[in-house]
Amino acid sequence: MMMAPSIKLRDWGNAVGLLLMLSAAGCATPHAPQVAAPPPGQARIWFYRLWDPSESLNVANIDVNGVYFGSVDPGGAFYRDVTPGVYHIMPQNQYIDYNQNTNVAVVPGQQVFISVLDLASWANAVSGGQFFIHRDAWYARLVPPQYALAQIVNPALVPRPSALPAAAFND
Repeated sequence: MMMAPSIKLRDWGNAVGLLLMLSAAGCATPHAPQVAAPPPGQARIWFYRLWDPSESLNVANIDVNGVYFGSVDPGGAFYRDVTPGVYHIMPQNQYIDYNQNTNVAVVPGQQVFISVLDLASWANAVSGGQFFIHRDAWYARLVPPQYALAQIVNPALVPRPSALPAAAFND
């Protein structure tokens, strides 16, 4: 005698629960942060680091045009309002590698985003450090605004309450 397969009540409950989780995940898309535009005649440079506990937990100190600009900690972000122009962005490093720095040109009203990355494995290999010695090697990367805003606003990637502005930068 052949019996038709039966679907248990528990299976229906699992299917409904999965459907609810999937539809809730679709509604949980974060909105872009609402940050006021730069003041008239100014531009804004953002610096941020994603939270990555396998990389350095030290702050990354940033120089702009040879002057200390600020520090960004893991999972942190900050911005400075600047006058329009060209800026040379250099993380402070003990060991120098190619392409650690970047240049940006900004116009009034523009916002640019710099992701600060750590490649400690390179610094350890160059310095001959042992596995228990950690040296930072910071890199500054220009990131498209849409991509950067998605990273900054996502609490899973950047675990901090908000990006607080620093004082305006006058060169």
